[in-house]
Amino acid sequence: MSILSEKYFWNEAAAYEFVEAQMWPKGPVCPHCGTCDNIRKLNGATTRIGTYKCYHCHRPFTVKIGTIFEASRLPMHVWLQSIYLIAQSDSLMPVRELEQALGISAKTAKVIAHRLHKAMLVSQPRKSGTKAGPKSCIPSAGRKPGQLEEAPPQRRLPAIRDFFSSMGAS
Repeated sequence: MSILSEKYFWNEAAAYEFVEAQMWPKGPVCPHCGTCDNIRKLNGATTRIGTYKCYHCHRPFTVKIGTIFEASRLPMHVWLQSIYLIAQSDSLMPVRELEQALGISAKTAKVIAHRLHKAMLVSQPRKSGTKAGPKSCIPSAGRKPGQLEEAPPQRRLPAIRDFFSSMGAS
């Protein structure tokens, strides 16, 4: 059985669950204030898949914030398929092949390939204080919303290479 038959490659909810498990192994962390102690999943009828709300800073968020998936309308399972295909190719996968394999437009395939290649080549941590930089899960006691602390290296969000290896790609 191929890894491409896994549920998270074809189901949007399963794809979000998979990415959340990779990005937040100890539970969700608010990308806005850095807390993890007062977060709930939103389950309304019109709520987007995978939306959480931090009741410390009162802002909603998803696992996409601060990643290559941010500001993308492309379904998460298509992102996972493209990550797998690019990780399995021996050299840089041509955009045309990605376009044909996923059934997406040339412009979308180009954007995906650019983001993934950039993420694979540049896996340096951001400066502290940037919006999408790695943040630690610190209880909210004694801190105001917006105060962030730099996470120690062992607790940083996994790089895209770790993401590839978690799918069984080398």
